[in-house]
Amino acid sequence: MNIKTKCLILTLVLVITMATDISHGLRTQLSDSDNVRVVMVVISRIDLDDLEKMPYVRELIDKGSIALMNTRASGKNSEFKSYATIGWGTRAEASHATSFFHGIDDKTGPIYERRTGKKMFENGIINLDINKLVVQNLNGEYGAMPGILGQVLSENGYKTALIGNGDVEDVRLTPAGLIAMDLDGHIHSGDISDKLIKKDSTRPFGLKTDYKLLLDKFKEEYLSSNLIVIETGDTIRLERYKENLRPEIYEKHRISILNEIDDFIRNVVENLDKKDAKLIIVTPYPSDKAASRGDRLTPFIIYEGNDGEQVLYSKTTRRNGIVGNVDVAPTVLSYFNLTSDKMTGRVLQSVPQQNNLNYIRSLNRRVVNTSTQRYRVLYSFAVYQIIISVLALILIIFKNRLPVNWYKYISLALVGNMVVPFVLLLMPLFGVTNIVITYLLLLTITSIVILVIYSISEGNPLNVILYTMSLLVLGLLFDIVSGQNLIKNSLLGYDPIIGARYYGIGNEYMGVLVGAVLVLTTVLMERYHINKYVPIMIYGLVAVIVGFPSFGANVGGTITAVIAFLFVSVRLLEKKINFKRLVYMGLAAIFAVGSMALIDLFVVKNKSHLAGAINQIISNGPVIIYQIIARKVAMNLRLMGVTIWSKVLLSAVVVLSILFYKPIGWFRKISIKYPKLALGWSGIIVACIIGFAVNDSGTVVAAASVIFLTSTMLYLIIEDLGRKQ
Repeated sequence: MNIKTKCLILTLVLVITMATDISHGLRTQLSDSDNVRVVMVVISRIDLDDLEKMPYVRELIDKGSIALMNTRASGKNSEFKSYATIGWGTRAEASHATSFFHGIDDKTGPIYERRTGKKMFENGIINLDINKLVVQNLNGEYGAMPGILGQVLSENGYKTALIGNGDVEDVRLTPAGLIAMDLDGHIHSGDISDKLIKKDSTRPFGLKTDYKLLLDKFKEEYLSSNLIVIETGDTIRLERYKENLRPEIYEKHRISILNEIDDFIRNVVENLDKKDAKLIIVTPYPSDKAASRGDRLTPFIIYEGNDGEQVLYSKTTRRNGIVGNVDVAPTVLSYFNLTSDKMTGRVLQSVPQQNNLNYIRSLNRRVVNTSTQRYRVLYSFAVYQIIISVLALILIIFKNRLPVNWYKYISLALVGNMVVPFVLLLMPLFGVTNIVITYLLLLTITSIVILVIYSISEGNPLNVILYTMSLLVLGLLFDIVSGQNLIKNSLLGYDPIIGARYYGIGNEYMGVLVGAVLVLTTVLMERYHINKYVPIMIYGLVAVIVGFPSFGANVGGTITAVIAFLFVSVRLLEKKINFKRLVYMGLAAIFAVGSMALIDLFVVKNKSHLAGAINQIISNGPVIIYQIIARKVAMNLRLMGVTIWSKVLLSAVVVLSILFYKPIGWFRKISIKYPKLALGWSGIIVACIIGFAVNDSGTVVAAASVIFLTSTMLYLIIEDLGRKQ
């Protein structure tokens, strides 16, 4: 045997050995997945306080993972949409009319076949309105794919099952089917019949779930199904019946129902294979009582038989203890080593956390506090800003006719306009939950900051502006790069209950930052005549921080900042703004967003929503771009009619327009006196226009930026007039 032959034989042996090992590894992985059982128990309309009435669930929490789940769906929220979102991994559309499921029989078969043109399945459960459901989501904001969870499981040989219902009298309530169904609206097996409900004259509608029979059905399905969705139903009936009950009777029913569900879950867990089974307890939608107090995040629990208190972490939210309903479906798929590029949610991870339930309670209090106080405080700030701007304008128009002290007071109040965003950034450090104390603390800290700034400014109004902007810009930049811990909890930040944003810099503070940076850099040049390239370097740094996926992660903010900063930079370099340079600015903004997208996709560990959007475009085509644009336009149109920020923006436009004409020459005079600062003001106007156009809450961006145009201009004019009195 020659050397070549020996080498050939040795190579063949190695290849066969490696192939055998790989095959064995694949078989092991597949067999492990084949044994997996995911049991999802649905208890709608409960909150964290209800867990206190469920001792066994409390035990599971001590051994498992818990989080607060955002229940936002596509468009206006509803219980049916939230069920659909849980199952499809993307904010979804659904309604009562498209959430009906039926057992397959001789009656439903022909209906399904004539509606879909497809042959009816031999057995299982079906949604006869699947066509309507598909159309609803094609026309929806996010283009969710109805039934994608069940479809991926089915394509890989896994079975789904649905047990239970929330039926009340003649009204069928089977929205849990939206979670388990496939693209055809089909669920492999289960039971949603009236047999699972028994009559009980003491209960709402005289009905209650037969938990013994529900458990028997679960045991049957556990042998043959991989994903089993169980609708407990009684909490839905209670919520629909509550208007007929006195509060104490309502609470009595609630305790009884929760105790029965708790016992049912105990029995379910006792029948689970502790090695391969995963138990998920999900609340698709909050109770009316919880929602009325702003408590819209619902409990979400995963128990895998592990010991140790944990909370759930989601890359969707980047927050320990807060997850999205879009994250549930990807997490279920991960148990079977499967993924889907049709989902926007991320796989949940468990993070160790001592006293996890107390941690979640504390987190929920902070979130609810921010949500409930946010509107009132920001509304007050907006009204204050409008009033002070109008009063300042009146002082300017009627100069020499009003008391001298008025100029001093209005001057201080205008500085307050600029200081409040900084104080709102600091407020989370105090952990205040009482609205009265919040107002008192806001007024006190703002007054102290104003007095300190005045005391060190040596009577120079440019120093006042410089120190105010420095505090705000440095505070914001430090918080952004250090994890946004203050912005996340600030009343001027974002609300995880609304779920428009969970991390990075929100549109309010993005507008504030861009406006403040433009004023800071130009007032530095005005005050100290610094080199013109210093502001340009600052602009570059701020734009990167605003757009970088691990920091600001704000795409609209990146476009706004790049174009506004370039506009001012060109003017600082004493170049003319022409069409060619405007095109270059637009291309620079596209390049900046593209660069951030590449970094998001290939460099950073925690992908932002930008990477998610790009992946969606790659997998679903350009239609996603249209959906994103349409969603942003629709949001802007809604906000213009309802938000107080639109009034702030409108009042600023009116004030500046009047100031331009009357008193004659003042606008021009103040611009000539502070030419560098005037460049910053022009940049803010550009930021307002671009921010309004490219952000889904452009009204907010424009209003937050224009604060620093109107306040600084009016302040300098008032100071000038006050000195002449």
